[in-house]
Amino acid sequence: MRENKKKLLLVFFILSIILSLFFINTPKMLPELEFNILGDQKLFTKDLENKVVILNFWATDCATCIKEMPALTQIHNKYKNDIELIAVAMPYDLPSRVINFKDKNQIPFKIALDSDGKILQKFNKVRLTPTTIITNKNHIIQNTIIGEINYESLDKLISNLR
Repeated sequence: MRENKKKLLLVFFILSIILSLFFINTPKMLPELEFNILGDQKLFTKDLENKVVILNFWATDCATCIKEMPALTQIHNKYKNDIELIAVAMPYDLPSRVINFKDKNQIPFKIALDSDGKILQKFNKVRLTPTTIITNKNHIIQNTIIGEINYESLDKLISNLR
């Protein structure tokens, strides 16, 4: 009886190692999302085929978010044919403030409102703003940047992914 317990324990241990390796190496995909883009436009994950996707979670009251907007604009302008850059406003951000910020600062890339928090719920690792998530053209998440982006690093990453 004791020998059977040892064998069972060994089998369980080996299976747990195999399963954990499988889950560790499983690429994380961009989930199915519905974006409410300013200007009454809807955008879905499936609309972003063959593009590197950059999701930037931000807020109008976040000083670091505001500080990195010029770098994001540069990235957008340089790679606009190869990437889809979407700035996702946090659920607590008032739509009027987001619209005002976009208009005042002439932001050229898409800004999505997430008033109901459904986009944020799909990314449980987004706890702080800014947080930037970058995928390859197959929508496999390649990098998550928490805090202010570094233009040179992001430029190099996108150049390698496109």
